[in-house]
Amino acid sequence: MEESLSSGWLQSYTRPMAITLGVAIEERIQRQIDRGVFREPAELLAHALDLVEAEGDLSARRGKLFARLEVSCAQADRGEGYTEEELRARMAERRASQPLAHTG
Repeated sequence: MEESLSSGWLQSYTRPMAITLGVAIEERIQRQIDRGVFREPAELLAHALDLVEAEGDLSARRGKLFARLEVSCAQADRGEGYTEEELRARMAERRASQPLAHTG
């Protein structure tokens, strides 16, 4: 049986991590630091990990959305659902009831 990356020894890893990077990766990291976005490689790595985790969350949300769409399509195929006018009215009601997202 194959062990996943999230099980076994990785869960108990507590020592400082030393890694060896190839020249191409080091150059990419240095370019990002030179741009002034990150002060040190650890900041860049933390940001990259945030993106990886967000990508996983997005993938899970996308899967749930597609499952809901499949149910909706099956309902539409059976003749269940709303007219276009009813759907537009419902969507407008939902938008009006949801708080506005902060943009700044």
